[in-house]
This record gives sequence, C-alpha cells and structure tokens, in this order.
Amino acid sequence: MHKNLLLSWKHNNRVSAVVMIIVFTILFFMVTLPVSAERDFKKEEKIGRKIAARIEKQYEPVEDDELIRKVQQIGEHLKEVSGIAEINYQFKIIEREGPNAFAFPGGFIFLTADLLDYVQSDDELAAVMAHEMGHVIHQHSIKQLKDSKKLKLVELITILVTGDPALGILSELTGITILNAYRREYEEEADFTALELLYKSRLYHPIALLTYFERVNSEKILKPDIRMGIFQTHPDVEYRIKKIKEYLSEHNIPLNRRLTTNYLRVTGDVQKEGQVFVVYILLNEEPVLSFSGNEEEMLRVKMTNVVSNFDHVLRLDLEAYEITVNSSEAEQCASLSIGNKMIVSLTPEEVQFQELTSFEVLQKAKDIIARILWRMKLALPILLLNP
Repeated sequence: MHKNLLLSWKHNNRVSAVVMIIVFTILFFMVTLPVSAERDFKKEEKIGRKIAARIEKQYEPVEDDELIRKVQQIGEHLKEVSGIAEINYQFKIIEREGPNAFAFPGGFIFLTADLLDYVQSDDELAAVMAHEMGHVIHQHSIKQLKDSKKLKLVELITILVTGDPALGILSELTGITILNAYRREYEEEADFTALELLYKSRLYHPIALLTYFERVNSEKILKPDIRMGIFQTHPDVEYRIKKIKEYLSEHNIPLNRRLTTNYLRVTGDVQKEGQVFVVYILLNEEPVLSFSGNEEEMLRVKMTNVVSNFDHVLRLDLEAYEITVNSSEAEQCASLSIGNKMIVSLTPEEVQFQELTSFEVLQKAKDIIARILWRMKLALPILLLNP
C-alpha cells in the first residue's frame, strides 16, 4: 500500500511538474497584458478602419513589396508574443514627411517611408512598431479622448462607431495619434510594452528602443526646427530614457548600442600596392591604421582578427584613456590595447612602407579612434546628458 501511495505521489508530482513547465513556458513567451473581458475588439476595429480610410486618401502608399513584407513579418511576430489574437494589426507604409509612426484603434498602424530610411536596423523598426502596438493594446487614444470628454469608455466607443454625429470626435482622436499627443503615463506604458514585446520576441533586441530614442532626441537637441515625428512632442525625454535603462538593467541587458545601430562600424580591406599587400582598418569608413606584407592570405587572416578584436570591445562610452599603446624595445614591436584586450601588434616590417615606427603608427591610430568617439558623442548629445 505504501509503495502504491509513493508511486502515486511521484506520478502526481511528475504531472504537476510538467504542467508547471508548460504554464511557465507559455507565460514566458507571452507578454502579460491585461485585457478586459468586456472589451469589444470589433468596435475598435470599425473606429480604426474609418480613420485609416481618411489617412489612405490623404497620403500616397509606398508600394515596395520587400519593405511591406519585412514590416508584416515583424508585426506578425510581435503580435504572436503579445498573446492578444483579437487585434487584427494592419501595417501600412505611407509617403509623409519625417520619420514617424502612428496607431489607431483596432490595430491600424502607419509608418512613414522616412522612418524606414531612418532606422538603422530591423531591431529599431521593431521597437517603433512595438511602441505603437502598445498604444493599441492599452487603448491609449480612446482613453485619452474619454478623459477629455468625461465619458465612460463604452459610451465613447459607441459614439465613435455610430457615424456622422461622431465626425468631430473622430477628428480629435485622429489628432491625438498623428500628433503623438499622448499623456506621459500612456507613453511610459507604451515604452514598457514595447520593451516587453522585444524582450519576449527573442528576435529583436530591446536596446533598439533606447538607441532609436537617443538618436531622435539628439537630433531634436541639435536641430530643433526639424520634425522628428514619434517623439517630437514629449518633454520628458531624460526621464523616459532613464526608465528604459532601468528596464535593461533589471533584465541584465548590457548597454551595447552597436547591436542595433551602425555606430562604430569596423571594416577591413586588402589592396595590392606595388610589390606588397596593404591592409586598411577603417572605423566608420575612416582609415584608422594600416600594415603590409608579402603574403596576402596571412594578411587577410590578421585583418579578420583585428576587426573581430575591435568589434568585441568598442563601445560608445569608451574613454580615450582606455586605449593604450605599448612597445617592446627589444623586438621593436608595438601593440594597441583597449582595456585588457590587445587589438593588434605590429612589427617594424609591417609598417616600413609608412616611414614610421610601429609605436608611432599605433599612437596615430589611438588618436584617430579617440577623435571618432568624440565626434560620435557630439552627434549624440543625449549621451552626454545621460551617459
């Protein structure tokens, strides 16, 4: 009897464990987003469809199959991890000045062609789309209009659905979304939802929301007359950046901005010059250092290693003092390191065509890297305010 009880207990515990694993897995890959049982998705879609029809009449659609397919794929994946199947998202690309995106009830999301040119990765595009999806998921435009009209949510939705009497209110709703005139708490909620969707997606990096946000607001600081769309009307830039960084820190996500941008791109090239082959290492397409040799294949291997070494340690917050150059008098070699990582070592033979010592070549490279880093920081002043 005891044996049977023990077997039964073990079986039940195994079943419970399996159930718990399944439940945990489902919860892990879905963002926990509160949805009211009384929510009428069909009515929201009707409202959004009315507004979308106006937008489509006002702006020319972009008919680029590759871009449309990319946007649809990103949107479908983000919808899947949101766990809300009832929202039928429709993503449209339109010709409208400035990088911008706006979302209407029911999942109608418009992206400008300038936005797709402006983002530096699919991750950043996904971040913007996820932010707009957050507004749809949480009914922000309708809720904000409800607050101003002092109506119940159900009453407002009914008015918006009914037709002509709602035309004035419908225009107000359109204005809230196109002008991105959301209240601070709604923007924060959309930011958080975007981070959750990106994190759960496992395809798009959450730091993309930070890099896009920082770049847009840096340009806003440098060029206040230029319309920067999605974040242009929000005064709480530093606070929201702080909250995004807190989220990344809580989830142990390093602030490697190069993952989702083309910042500090390291490339290498080999060219035949006379009787030798010369390697050029470039940072943001600017030559940083060069070295030569007679064996092309060996030089290509070394070039690949140098590029890889740079890629592992370069970051926007790198300080000039972290870049060091050391020399060996005995061997007349010199090496360049960043932190504890040696990036490259050069012999006198590898730099003889430059009429400089190995140390001088690498010291020059250090100075160029430091200048490029400083220029990057000046181009992104938000980083100086929020390091």
